[in-house]
Amino acid sequence: EAERRQLTVMFCDLVGSAALSARLDPEDLREVMKAYHTCIAEVTGRYEGVIARFMGDGVLAYFGYPQAHEDDAEQATRAALALVDAVAALQTDFGAGLQVRIGIATGTVVVGDLVGEGAAQEEAVIGETPNLAARLQTLAEPGTVLISASTHLLTSGDFEYRDLGPVALKGWTEP
Repeated sequence: EAERRQLTVMFCDLVGSAALSARLDPEDLREVMKAYHTCIAEVTGRYEGVIARFMGDGVLAYFGYPQAHEDDAEQATRAALALVDAVAALQTDFGAGLQVRIGIATGTVVVGDLVGEGAAQEEAVIGETPNLAARLQTLAEPGTVLISASTHLLTSGDFEYRDLGPVALKGWTEP
């Protein structure tokens, strides 16, 4: 059954993947994406996150579902910082380094309803939090992690931050 809970959502996107796909043979690109996805899954799992979905060069991960922890926001932030380094360190045969940009948001969601069919079936997360994480990811510079104010509040003192101030996000009336 669906339940209401606090969740930290992480969106991770591979920078420059369109250019990469134009330069590489599809089989070579497949190997790069396989290494990238494996790296994301291993690092996310190490910090108790769960991969919800691979979407081409994007990855959606949850921290706090199905099992909640007191430090889900901190673990998501640690995972994101580790991912920036781990992806950059991936060895590829095409000669260019890989970079990610990551957005993280924490908030109340409803999770657990099954949507889709067959292999595409997944547990839906409903609420503002996944959308906020996705929007923050689009604003993040390559090789950086951008977190929401709510995630910052839960992790303050654990990391060094740079405040970007209010930012306008598509779909939000307030910065």
